[in-house]
Amino acid sequence: MPADNTFLTDLNISPVTSNNPLPLHYQIKADLKTIISSGKYKPGDMLPSEVELSKAYGVGRQTMRQAILRLVDENILERKAGRGTMVVNQEDRLKFYIDRGFSQQMIEMGMTPHSEVLKITASVIDASSPEPLQVKSGAKCLTLVRLRFGDQTPIGIQYTTIITELCPDLIEHDFTTESLYNILWTEYKLPIVRINSVISAVKADEWHCSLLKTSISAPLLLVRLAVYLDNGEPIEASTSYYRADKYWYSTSHEYHVGV
Repeated sequence: MPADNTFLTDLNISPVTSNNPLPLHYQIKADLKTIISSGKYKPGDMLPSEVELSKAYGVGRQTMRQAILRLVDENILERKAGRGTMVVNQEDRLKFYIDRGFSQQMIEMGMTPHSEVLKITASVIDASSPEPLQVKSGAKCLTLVRLRFGDQTPIGIQYTTIITELCPDLIEHDFTTESLYNILWTEYKLPIVRINSVISAVKADEWHCSLLKTSISAPLLLVRLAVYLDNGEPIEASTSYYRADKYWYSTSHEYHVGV
């Protein structure tokens, strides 16, 4: 479908402002993501030109180009020589961003995931917060402690801190059944692009032993994660204790010659 000026009036473009702490190009990128995910554009549709979008957002072409290029990097848009910018199919991309969480791993292992919320509180990032998040000192956050299940078997205990500047209503979600990473992408359009992990082995103490229904000093898999958005800023950090007899953790990396 060719781009047309009439689409600009139907897009419900959100104004950008210099009063927002986020850069203008990031505000535009987030708004275009919302527009695309709403279904106003289908895979293969062409966006209006950079000039038209620049005028609609009230920014220069360089700022507009930055926003578009970031969406191209995320495989949301594709630039076609001599034609313009096209929307890419989003179904595969959604799976890419959510299939690294506990819920999806349980599904892949043939189990139904759910959680018991042991604690959920709103606070701010301070010196007691996980180290990867301390660069956002003073930012509002959510502390979430969950006992994670596969079917009816307790698999792990997860201590999570999430910065909520970009997802202020996160505490209202039902974390007994909902996936955090799925919520961040589908509701708040916050794609996870990098996860740093540190994995080690520990012995179960009395607290973890009682919750996980395992013997005292049984081996547990300790997984520490730091999770980052596409603007390079951290969004979440977690420490999880998993039963080594019920859970395994795998990861893969792609390497590119010359990079």
